[in-house]
Amino acid sequence: MKAFRSSFFLLIIFVVAGCSSSYKILNSKQEDDFKLSDYATFGFYDIEAKGDTVSQNFEKNVGIIKAAIAQNLQAKGLDEARDANLKINIALNVEEKSQTRQTDFRTDGLPRYMGQRRYSWKSEEVVVGKYREGTIMIDLVDSANNRMVWQGGAEGIIPEKSQNFNEDINKAIKEIIDKIQK
Repeated sequence: MKAFRSSFFLLIIFVVAGCSSSYKILNSKQEDDFKLSDYATFGFYDIEAKGDTVSQNFEKNVGIIKAAIAQNLQAKGLDEARDANLKINIALNVEEKSQTRQTDFRTDGLPRYMGQRRYSWKSEEVVVGKYREGTIMIDLVDSANNRMVWQGGAEGIIPEKSQNFNEDINKAIKEIIDKIQK
C-alpha cells in the first residue's frame, strides 16, 4: 500500500515525463490473433481508488489520461462507446525510493575522535536524495471473452514539476498506443 501512498497526482506527473529521457516505454505484449482493426469501439473500465491514493485532482487527472487514450485510439479508427467490444484498464503504481551512497573514510575524511575511543567506525549507507518512480500500464481487453489481448506501458522517474502537463501526457500515451500493431 505504501506504493500507492503518493497521491494519484504524482503518478500523473510520471506520465508527463513522456517528453524527457527519465522514462522508458515497456515492451508491449500482444496476443497472436489480435488485430486492432477487428474492433470498432472501445470503452474504459471504472477506476477504483480509495484511501491515500485519491488526491484532490484525482478525477481531473484520470480524465486527462482517458482523453489522451481516447484521442489516440480514435486516430486509429475506433469510436468510444458505452457497450464497447474493446475495454481499457489503466494500472498505475508509484513508489518513493531513496538514492544512497556508501560512506568511505577516503572520501569523507578520517573520523576525528575526542576522548576515549571505545567504539569503531563502520562504513554505512547514507541517503543522499529521494525520488519517485512510477509505472503506468494500459491493458486492452476483448469484451466478448473477457481476455486481455494487448498490454503496454511506461516506467521511469516522476519529475517534480512539469510546464506542459496535458501535452506531455498526450505524448507519453501516444508512444504507448503506437506500440499497438494493426
